[in-house]
Amino acid sequence: MQTKTYVAPTKLEALLKIREEHGADAVILSERTVQKGRWLGKKPMVEIVVGIREAESDAKPTPRPAPKVEPKGIEEYDPNQARLRKLEREVQEIRALVQTMHAYIMHGEASPTQANLAAERPLIAATMDEHPLLRPLLQAGITLEMAQELLRRVPRIPHNAAVDTLRRTLVAKIPIGGVLLRESRARQVAALVGPTGVGKTTTIAKLAAIHALDYNRKVALLSLDTYRIGAIQQLRTYAELMKLPLHIAATADEVQEGLDLFADYDLVLIDTVGRGQRDEAHLREMHESLQSVRGAVYLTLSATADTATLLDAAQRFQLFEPSAIILTKLDEAARVGNCVSLALEAGLPLAYFTTGQRVPEDICHADAKTLAHRVISELAPSVASGNGVEV
Repeated sequence: MQTKTYVAPTKLEALLKIREEHGADAVILSERTVQKGRWLGKKPMVEIVVGIREAESDAKPTPRPAPKVEPKGIEEYDPNQARLRKLEREVQEIRALVQTMHAYIMHGEASPTQANLAAERPLIAATMDEHPLLRPLLQAGITLEMAQELLRRVPRIPHNAAVDTLRRTLVAKIPIGGVLLRESRARQVAALVGPTGVGKTTTIAKLAAIHALDYNRKVALLSLDTYRIGAIQQLRTYAELMKLPLHIAATADEVQEGLDLFADYDLVLIDTVGRGQRDEAHLREMHESLQSVRGAVYLTLSATADTATLLDAAQRFQLFEPSAIILTKLDEAARVGNCVSLALEAGLPLAYFTTGQRVPEDICHADAKTLAHRVISELAPSVASGNGVEV
């Protein structure tokens, strides 16, 4: 038997690498945490040593189909996934550029960076002198109406008092809540809905890992995503690694069948098909499939989307009567004023933030202080410093 060492940020990622190369033939010999990187930037990594049978190591390995999994670092083992991610990012950038230029052309806004405010330009001009923090808030992605509401009780003096009052106001106003309970007498059912590409499947895996492995709950997975190539395989890989049952459903009857099958489970997590928020026909179709579900619905949205897109998505997915919002990719967002406007205007609490692709590490309960701190730090440097310098 030969040995081979695998190093990854998490145990799950290391197991995915081992499974990809050797399937079930490898035997884990040892596992430990090691420090990798330069001495000032060392990070803990998981090192797993496996034993490989001689027959397998001598023969040329048979290529295995690459599962469409998303943990950080998997791209080097699945080039197609890396290219797909790059294409999705480019499409998002093009969409944002088109929306910005459309507003610029339609409303004649002088600066494309403020094109989303063009329709209210007269009102902005009339109110820009009212408070020195108004313009920074607008530039941070907060809508005009919401910025004015936030500044009603914030002193005009542009120094520490104003900034501190704004921070406290944000913390008080941003709605937080709706997380899944660590334990419950009755079975909990939670479905994640949202546009394509926001990371619903990875978020499902994170929640499943936390509740099954950390909280020792009996968790089952149910997937309605039968359209995307590799989507089922991705969730199946997660399910097998965590030893969780997975039921695939394409119709309302099959969803009910899965719910009946998992009647004695503590938590059933439902992954749904990503739908464009303007694809009303398919949204109604998915809504019909979820008619038998009685539980929490989480609207899952990317923090990288612009304010208008987030608010439009919240309106379109209101069909599903979501009880809370999950914000993904918070680590990739250039600004979070858009997320604040979403939370305040959609009237839904924020339940979770995700900040990366690691399963299950990169997820946490939503926190108003986190968003408030980010908003303050994204204001003009003289405001964010709180040193009494006028804006």
